[in-house]
Amino acid sequence: MDVATIIVNYRTAAATIDAVRSILPDMANLDDPLVLVVDNDSGDGSFERLRDFFADASWLGRVTVISSGHNGGFGYGVNVGVRHVLERPQPPSYLYVLNPDAAVDPGALTSLMAFMGEHPDAGLLGNLVRNQGADIVRGFRFPSIFSELEATAGFGPVTCLLRNYAITVDPVDSCEVDWVSGVSMLFRREVFATAGFFDEGFFLYFEEVDLARRIQQVGWKIYFVADVGVGHVGGLSTGLNDESRRMPRYWFDSRRRYLVKHHGRAYSAACDAAWIVGHAIFKVKLGLLRSNRSLRPRVGRDFLRYSLRNLLKPAPEAEQNLPSAFKPAT
Repeated sequence: MDVATIIVNYRTAAATIDAVRSILPDMANLDDPLVLVVDNDSGDGSFERLRDFFADASWLGRVTVISSGHNGGFGYGVNVGVRHVLERPQPPSYLYVLNPDAAVDPGALTSLMAFMGEHPDAGLLGNLVRNQGADIVRGFRFPSIFSELEATAGFGPVTCLLRNYAITVDPVDSCEVDWVSGVSMLFRREVFATAGFFDEGFFLYFEEVDLARRIQQVGWKIYFVADVGVGHVGGLSTGLNDESRRMPRYWFDSRRRYLVKHHGRAYSAACDAAWIVGHAIFKVKLGLLRSNRSLRPRVGRDFLRYSLRNLLKPAPEAEQNLPSAFKPAT
């Protein structure tokens, strides 16, 4: 078996079925193909629906459905799937993680595997993601003080000045990047033995940024593959794309966890200050333009309150710059 696909489901059974349908043609010619669906304790009947649906003989046993037993977040669910796959007598060379609200273009997985085979230094690959609403995502830089200011200011002169620090990068050709979208990720199996698993302290968001940094720290490279595409709805499980809702607590927690873990509390506080300054610039701009653009409810106040509350709070041990505790099971 060359590759196993892992899809983590949380109350999105219909979308997960469509995601499986999109990936299976790429796996049809592989020996012993496996698509592993991990239900993250949906509690809405998703596990039973998916288990019964894929038990039909027409799927030829290519899809396995398991329960994580606990909704510990996206990284937790992926870890359950990765461990399940790696415990097989002959684990695959590659593991492909696909969001349940995504659909791969024909040949996408085949192309990713070919690229990985041609780049022995590659530990993780990502690809072009077409988000619903025509937003296209390619690759990313690691967060920094300047990227936080640029991202929230939404102001031309600031964007121009800090364009080399912006989180998003927009390459035309395949190239090395800092990290890639968690919507579609192809991992080399050895990555999990060297960099560790996803840090389960992240419930949602920033877990792929954290793992990408750890992958690079142990010597692997991360590439964006330009000629591979995946369509993505986004926010089906979390509702985060609905800007009429306040930012969830886990986003603030994950952001701080990443910054403190890799840069320390002082740098995290500086990033908070840059975010707040940028947000203030953006609000002033809207006022001067008399724009009626709506903002996410209380996002500035929520951010400031969270930042001040955690400014002097000691970082838990798991957030320190220590080697990852999330190592593959032996």
